[in-house]
Amino acid sequence: MKRIALMLAGGYGSRLWPISTEKSPKQFGYYYGEGSMILNTYNRLLEIFDKEDIYIVTQTFFFDKIIDQLPDFNTNNLILEPYVRSTSAALAFANIHLRRIYSNDSVLFAFPSDQKISNMYEFRNSLEVAESAAIRLNSILTLGIIPTHPETQFGYIQIDEGKFNEYDLYDKGVRYVRSFAEKPDIGTAERFIKAGDFVWNSGIFIVQLNVIEESLKKYLPKHYTAFENLSLYYNKIDFASKLDFTYRSLSPISFDYGVLEKSNNVFCSLSNFNWSDLGTWDEVYRQSIKDTKENFINGEVIAIDTRNSMIIGKDRLIATIGVKDLLIIESDKATLICKRGESPKVKQIIEYLRSKGIKNFL
Repeated sequence: MKRIALMLAGGYGSRLWPISTEKSPKQFGYYYGEGSMILNTYNRLLEIFDKEDIYIVTQTFFFDKIIDQLPDFNTNNLILEPYVRSTSAALAFANIHLRRIYSNDSVLFAFPSDQKISNMYEFRNSLEVAESAAIRLNSILTLGIIPTHPETQFGYIQIDEGKFNEYDLYDKGVRYVRSFAEKPDIGTAERFIKAGDFVWNSGIFIVQLNVIEESLKKYLPKHYTAFENLSLYYNKIDFASKLDFTYRSLSPISFDYGVLEKSNNVFCSLSNFNWSDLGTWDEVYRQSIKDTKENFINGEVIAIDTRNSMIIGKDRLIATIGVKDLLIIESDKATLICKRGESPKVKQIIEYLRSKGIKNFL
C-alpha cells in the first residue's frame, strides 16, 4: 500500500481576474510566498510525500507552464486532460491511470493546487488522522477547517456529532459528514458559525483507490463507464483520440456535487492549520502582510493618503490620493478597480466579456 499525492491544477480561478486568465490561471500566479501557487503546493507536498508519488492532473494546454515552474517535476507523473470537465472527470481519469501503477488499497490524497497553507505540523497531523480513518472506515475523508469567522466565499461541511461511535477516532477530530453547503450569504454564514456544527470545506480529501472507484461507479456511472472503457486503450495508438472522445462526451460535474454530496460514506477530519483558497481579491488582501496604513502594495505605486487598500502594479506607475478600501489590480492587458468587499462580483466582468465575444481579455 502506497501514499499518493494528486494535485488538481486544471481550473481557471476567474474571480482573480485580470491576473488569473484562461491562458494563465491563478495556480500559476504569484500571490504569496516566494513562488507561484502551484510551486508552493508542490514544495509543501515534497515535505510529506515521496517525489515519485506526487502527480498533477491538468490540461495539456498547461504542460509548458508546469515544466517552466516545476523544472524538476517528473513529466511521467503528469496526467493530461484535453479539456476542462471539472473535478469528477479529473479524478476519474487519475483513478484509471493510478490503478495501473498502484494497488487498489493505496491511499490517494487529493489537493487543490491553489491554496495557502501554513503550520505544517498541524497540516501533517490532519493528513495522518484522515489517512488512518479512511483506511479503517473504508470511506472518503475530507479535511474540514475549524472556522474563525463567518465567510461567504468558502464552502461549508455540516458535521454530525452523534452518528459516530469510533471513540478513538472521534477524540482525534473525526466526524461523520451530514451535508455540504455551497458559499452562503452573510446571514447564513453567521448562522453556520453560531450553530457550531459547520466547518469550512478545504477541498482536500483522502481515499483509497478502490473506494473512489466504487464511489464513481455508484454515483457517477456515466463517468465510471466512460473511463473504464478508456482504460482499455492505454498504450495503444488511438488512445489520444479515445481520450478526446471521452472528454467531449461528459458534462462538467464537480466531485463534491457528483459524489461527496450524494454519498453516505464521507467523514471529516477537523483541522486547525492555517488555510485559505485565495479565491477572491478580498481574501488575497486579508491574507497579505500590510503596511502601517493597512495597505498591501506591490509594483510601482505612489499611495498618498491611501488606506486599507491593495494595489498591484505591473508595467506602469499607479498613483492614488485620498482613497481607502480599494482593490486596484493591473495586468498586462487590463486593470481592475474594485471596492473592497465587492471582489466576488469580478465573475460578472468575465461573463460580460464572454457575452460580447471579447476573448483577448480572458
